[in-house]
Formats: sequence, structure tokens, C-alpha cells
Amino acid sequence: MNQAPPARDGTIDERGKIPQALSYVQAYRDRQQVWRTILAVLAGLGALLAVLFVAAVPVGTALDRLLGVTPFDPAAPSFTVGFWIAGNLLLAALIPTAGLLQWSIYRQKPRWLSSLAGGFRWRVLGRAAVVIVPLWAAYMVVLQFVMPTGPVQLTATTIALSAVAVITVPLQSAGEEYLFRGLLSRAIGARFRRPAAAFTVATAVTAVLFGAIHGAANGWTLAYYIICGVALSVVAQRTGGLEVAVLVHAVNNTMLLVPTILADRLGTLSAPTGPVLIIPMAVIALAAGIVWRLAPRITSPN
Repeated sequence: MNQAPPARDGTIDERGKIPQALSYVQAYRDRQQVWRTILAVLAGLGALLAVLFVAAVPVGTALDRLLGVTPFDPAAPSFTVGFWIAGNLLLAALIPTAGLLQWSIYRQKPRWLSSLAGGFRWRVLGRAAVVIVPLWAAYMVVLQFVMPTGPVQLTATTIALSAVAVITVPLQSAGEEYLFRGLLSRAIGARFRRPAAAFTVATAVTAVLFGAIHGAANGWTLAYYIICGVALSVVAQRTGGLEVAVLVHAVNNTMLLVPTILADRLGTLSAPTGPVLIIPMAVIALAAGIVWRLAPRITSPN
């Protein structure tokens, strides 16, 4: 069936159709000027660095004072609740930031960053959740045997912090997806005519950036973040949008964090490293494979 391509401003033809040849990573292909790519990458990374190194400390310190806890001290960095919440909310702000950068640089309205359908497809997310959530629940059970977080301590504090995590961690995860798998991948993918080349280069570059920005200090940690970046890029490209990538990222981060909070160990949280990271790498690769296989059903309009 012949389908008309999207207009240059990000709208779809009157029949609401999208050409099947159009890939998510090449959505900026009609505006492929190199200055746009450079500007989008620099502005996107600049926004992320501003969040991490400029806004996080003052906002986190203000939240600490508001919550009545000892404020975060940059001279002697340590975990504080306000700083943690501020980081999550500021990273969530990358969602509208990435959308507005897309609009200003590529003249596509922000809603077209979510998917090729022109919006966030909640039905797609719900269908994927039926598979992804049980997979991660099983993974968490295995992980508790390998690296137990400790006994659950149900106190007012751990319950409140768990609720905060459930609300803010998915938003933080979505912010990272809208920047890395959204704006940055598309900006790089616009440089290539062939979809395979666009996807390969965009995925490689953004996966390495994803690892670098997370402070990967050794080979195992860097490999973990690169595998995550590649898997999430595969998911976004295969499903034609960010919904399932956001879901996988959010479920992973939230389910890893909540047991630590309930064990009252949030203040001593540290990222694992070494061969044990083979387990999460295998799980996220498996998730990408499952999504690849089930994508036609997950993204079906019916």
C-alpha cells in the first residue's frame, strides 16, 4: 500500500499514514545539514552537563534544607535524599528540553520525538510491560541470591523513599532516553542515507556517550552501559519510538533501587562491577531480543 511521507514540519498526511521505509533513527533525514547535527549534539550534551554539574548541587542543597537534612556538601560528597531527588527531577527535565531542541533545530514538534506515530503510545508501553515486568521480577529474584540487599525494614522513611523512587526514577530514565535514544541518535542518524549505517553509527556513538556520562571507571562497567545503550537503541528502532526503551530503562532502574531502599541501604548504594555484570547484560540483551521478536504485536494498532 502506498503511503505518503511525513511533511517537513513533522506532521503526517491526511490519512495519518507513515511510510514503512521511514526508520526512527532517520526521522531528521529531510533536514540533514551538518550544522543541525552539530548543534543538536552540542546542545543536548550541554543540557545534560548543565543538569549534572551546574543545577544539581544548588537544587539538591535547597531540597535537603527543605527536607530538614544535612545539605549536600560538594567539598565532601556524600549521598543525601534531596540531592538524589533533585538529580532525578532535573534529568526528567531532559524530556521537554530534547523536544524543544528538536523543534528549534529540526522544525519537528516535540511530540514527534516520542514515536513515528506522533505521540507517546501508551498502548505500546502497556503491551510491552506484560513481558518486561515479569522478566525483571524474575531477574530480581535471581539477583537477590547473587547479591542480597539485606532484610526488608518497613519504616516510614523507607516506605516514603520507595514511593519517591517509583515516581521519580521512571521520569529520570525517560529523560535519558529522550536525549540519547531520541535527539542524539536522530541527529547522528540524519547524516546517513542508508538505514543500516544510520542505526549502526548512531547506536555506537550514543552507547559510548551513555557509558561515559555514567562515569564508567573500568571495562566491566563501561561494557555494561554500552550493552544497555545498544539494546535500548535496538528496541527504539524496532518499535519506531521511545516507549519500550523508556519502559525497560525505568523498570530496570526502579526494580534495582527499591529493594536497596527497603533494606535502608540507599545511603551506601554503590554500583557493582566485575563479572557479576554479565547477569544484567544478559538480561537486557534478552529483553531486546524478545521485543524484537514481538514488535509487530506490541506496535499493532489493533
